[in-house]
Amino acid sequence: MNEMVRVGTEFEAEHVFETEASQEFARMVGDTNPMHHDEAAAAASRFGGLIVSGTETTARMMGLTARRFSELGPTLGLEFSFRFRRGVPMGARTIIRWVVTHIEYKEGLGHIATSTGTLTLAESGVVAVEATSKGVLLDKA
Repeated sequence: MNEMVRVGTEFEAEHVFETEASQEFARMVGDTNPMHHDEAAAAASRFGGLIVSGTETTARMMGLTARRFSELGPTLGLEFSFRFRRGVPMGARTIIRWVVTHIEYKEGLGHIATSTGTLTLAESGVVAVEATSKGVLLDKA
């Protein structure tokens, strides 16, 4: 087993969702939802202002798992699931955190790490996105 990842291993990163960059991300992925682009519509909504595209919040969360596990060797993501609990306001400072909850070895493939994750609004401590992931640390050929 890769001795650098165990059940209970935690990793996290801070990310600020800057308005201009988040709007550009939404445009790049084809997310034209007015909640990401139209200040007046967003202000009149239940969110009270522009929110970050869920596509970006989940990409940031997936990216952190890729970054962390690729530091240990060849890795691939196998599955992800997300639950959106709150809108993430543009400009919000967030903490993305993952915890490894299970590791299983699969012969010929490698160690499969299951993790749970959160994206938390740093100012309020409110969890905006909950997630689970499975990724494999590939056996070396």
